[in-house]
Amino acid sequence: MAGAQTSEVDMVIKSFLNAFPSVIGYVVLNGDGIPVRHHENVPYPRALMYSALLSDFLSNCKRCLRELLTGPGDSELQHVRLRTREGTEIICTTASEYTIVVIQNCTGKPWVIVDDDGGKGEG
Repeated sequence: MAGAQTSEVDMVIKSFLNAFPSVIGYVVLNGDGIPVRHHENVPYPRALMYSALLSDFLSNCKRCLRELLTGPGDSELQHVRLRTREGTEIICTTASEYTIVVIQNCTGKPWVIVDDDGGKGEG
């Protein structure tokens, strides 16, 4: 993301986070599946994990849609929404050459962020 685009992207992300307080993290992937931006609650190793697993998952979803649906425009994947047992949703949306992965709290309760080493962070 170039200089002028960076500030615009930051403004869009900041307004998105203010509009949806249930969002607990996000990762922005480029067309190659490399994380180019991530939320402060998502450490870089976790962003890499989301990137690797979900970019592969999304490419499989796109391939399956192309095989199942034959009409023009029917086989375009717009977004994927996964719900976990812990009460979070992982929402993946592709726009132009970027994919945004959003992690959302669906429990209605304050979310406690647990570090990868087992400690509790703020949240």
